[in-house]
Amino acid sequence: MLAGSLALAQQATPASPETETVTEPVAVPLRAPEVAPVVVAPVPAAEPAPEVPATPPAPPVQPAYVPPLQLETAGRWAGDFGAGLTLSSGNTDGQAFNLTLDTTYTRPEDKLSLFGNYLESRARTETDGVVTTSITARRWRAGTRYDRNITEQEFGFVGLEFSHDRVRDLDLRTLVSTGLGRHIYKDAELTWDVYAGLSWREDYYRGEGVEIDGVLRKHYTTTETLFGQESTHQFAGSTRFTQKFVLYPGLLKGQGVRATLDVGLLVDINKTLSLSVKLQSRYDSQSPPPAEKYDLSLITGLSVKIGS
Repeated sequence: MLAGSLALAQQATPASPETETVTEPVAVPLRAPEVAPVVVAPVPAAEPAPEVPATPPAPPVQPAYVPPLQLETAGRWAGDFGAGLTLSSGNTDGQAFNLTLDTTYTRPEDKLSLFGNYLESRARTETDGVVTTSITARRWRAGTRYDRNITEQEFGFVGLEFSHDRVRDLDLRTLVSTGLGRHIYKDAELTWDVYAGLSWREDYYRGEGVEIDGVLRKHYTTTETLFGQESTHQFAGSTRFTQKFVLYPGLLKGQGVRATLDVGLLVDINKTLSLSVKLQSRYDSQSPPPAEKYDLSLITGLSVKIGS
């Protein structure tokens, strides 16, 4: 750099032919190049991320409410209690009074049935100015039956029944039965059962007794077979129809045959009362004369619901 500067200075001064002028070298100061400072803007510090609130733990899932098992196994009552009264006057003066009970206590594995009916009729007659009131009919029947499921389709049962019939001179009849049955159909609107078994019967008769097999008897016992079927039908939620038929053939020859038929129709008036129509038919091949072998009753009245 310095040599270059001196050479440039010598070329810039022309030489004189006459005199040579000696020129002292000129020192040219050298400066370091100025470098402009680079200003670097400070990088702002990153702002901290906003705090995300902690998510609260999800509440535990509540299982659907299931009724306690004891409510299911406690069972429920369902049935009706009815009463009816008939009065007549004019050519015939009389009155008839009846009571009926039909109810069941049902659980998933068993069923208890209670039933009963009472019928009494009186007639008033006048002869030579003397008024006489006589009982033309009086009969009652009460009993219970317990059914226990063996499987979903089969069940066993045991029953106990008492009855009285004034017209047939029957003072008291005791009937004990047992057997096996099958649920043919079973849902909320229709149930239908068939069953068969054995029954033991003991009869006590009024007065001098009745003639059975040519012998006058006040006390009589026999063993019978039984074959039965029964069903319940629910229509439109407000109408119920029930029917039950049982046949009792004597186990041995000459012991006669009995049969019972019970049919009922109930139409709801409100949540408590129902209009009821019931048909009861009885057949006994050993009924003593003058009583008829067939007995048929049509009973109407109001019924009070029991349970649900």
